Amino acid sequence: MILELYMKNCALIEESRVNIGENLNILTGETGSGKSIIIEALGLCLGNKYDKSFLRKGTQKGIVELIVSSKSENLKNILKQYDLDSDDDELIITRVIYDDGKSVARVNGRTVKMSILKEIALTFIDLHGQHQNQALFNKDTHLTFLDLFGGKKLDSPKNEYKEIYLEYNQVKKALSALNENKDEKEIQREIDLLKFQINEIEAAALSKDEYENLLKQREIYRNGEKIYNKLNLSYEKLHDGSINAVDLIGMASNELSEIGKYDDRLNEYSETVERIMYELQDICREVRNYKDNIDFEPYALEQIEIRVDEINNLRRKYGDTIEDILNYHDKITARLDEIINRDEMAEELKNKLNTLETELSKKAHKLTDARKEVALDLQESILAELKSLDMKGVSFKVSFTEAGFTPEGNCEVEFMISFNLGEDMKPIYKVASGGEMSRFMLAFKTILADIDEIDTIVFDEIDTGISGIAAQVVGEKLHNIAKKKQILCITHLPQIAANADTHFCISKNTDGSRTYTTIKKLEDKESINEIARLIAGSNITEMTIEHAREIVSLTKENH
Repeated sequence: MILELYMKNCALIEESRVNIGENLNILTGETGSGKSIIIEALGLCLGNKYDKSFLRKGTQKGIVELIVSSKSENLKNILKQYDLDSDDDELIITRVIYDDGKSVARVNGRTVKMSILKEIALTFIDLHGQHQNQALFNKDTHLTFLDLFGGKKLDSPKNEYKEIYLEYNQVKKALSALNENKDEKEIQREIDLLKFQINEIEAAALSKDEYENLLKQREIYRNGEKIYNKLNLSYEKLHDGSINAVDLIGMASNELSEIGKYDDRLNEYSETVERIMYELQDICREVRNYKDNIDFEPYALEQIEIRVDEINNLRRKYGDTIEDILNYHDKITARLDEIINRDEMAEELKNKLNTLETELSKKAHKLTDARKEVALDLQESILAELKSLDMKGVSFKVSFTEAGFTPEGNCEVEFMISFNLGEDMKPIYKVASGGEMSRFMLAFKTILADIDEIDTIVFDEIDTGISGIAAQVVGEKLHNIAKKKQILCITHLPQIAANADTHFCISKNTDGSRTYTTIKKLEDKESINEIARLIAGSNITEMTIEHAREIVSLTKENH
């Protein structure tokens, strides 16, 4: 549950720290006082999108922070998954907002992505607003609501179905990709192109290191004359000239040899110089052989140039390196085999698809049957809750329609309802008013209070379209849910506010130059006065206050 909400530089709030109660927290205030600021601040801590107009005018940075206490295993698993420190059951969620429209989210001091923040928030808080009522108008959400109610009862049939569906979908994709949705003419053109490419690559008879070796040979042939001249000069200086290195080193070796017997070090010099002389003689022979074997035949260079151009042409078409070209050859050869044998492969895939479809149909029917059992329980529970919300003439049914295979099954689900005795049941979006939808959603939340692990529910405008006895019943229902969950509820109705375990008043004031919104926790007497304001507006009298006391007194008796 939420222990504390801290806001700084948020809309009209300069700075506020609110300690949230464990059970039913009611927030009231005049229209325009800033109640929506609380909802938007909570939304930011849940990973909602930040609009920079929410930042207090004239400031560069704002902060929204939640301190949360939760024993949720789902939460612990997510924190562990993302390596977020959590030594105890407390969690600090911080959202820092800036005037350039950017924001930063932190969990226990660690910066996290918004997607991670949303995943964490879903484990401990349910922020209910008008958009959730609108979600019920979309029948695509009804299956989600049903599965949420079914919980673990549906885990086994859903997993069995999804396992087969994944394989079924893969085979369908493979079958579709076999011809890549091409007609016979397009397939034949592809075959002709593949055969041409394969023949062109194979005709080149490429070898792995050939290209690099050709480039080296071409460089040698292009500079053959220069290489010959330099080798000739080098050979003359090393061996063939009237004064050459081999003769000079040979003479030095002889001189050292004569005195080597006098000192071991001199003998080492003699042996080293002699070894150098022999190595130099070997090098001279190699230089002479290289020089004598240089071929100035222009035809050889021409052949190298032709081969390099041939390989470059293939490189432009099929890959930067010979290895890339050969890999491309293997790929298109496999593709050609696949196309040529596509009829046989398609038949195999079709047979496999038919087998999977039969199995998938069985799993889908099993899942639908399980959902229908859950639907009966949901119908019974919803009707009981709606009757307790003073909606006694209501009828409710979960309608099933068979559809194609999807990741969630092969049935469509739609909530059918009649809010008045004797009327035909119709899709909920066709017949529900705002007040009826609010009470329907409240009934659903009441049921889920016993099922999910979420600690906190936030209700914004749950009182839309209701008044009188209905408002009193809704207030009692919220009080009952608050025995199991922490509730934050923004309301305009005294019948609901009278059920508060903790009552906050949101007010707007000015100091002559700026407007400020403040949030105050009310004592009992202050709460009575605020309920009186909800009853009579600004014209509060002793009679109004007495009426407020009576409402609170009667409410507590009913608890």
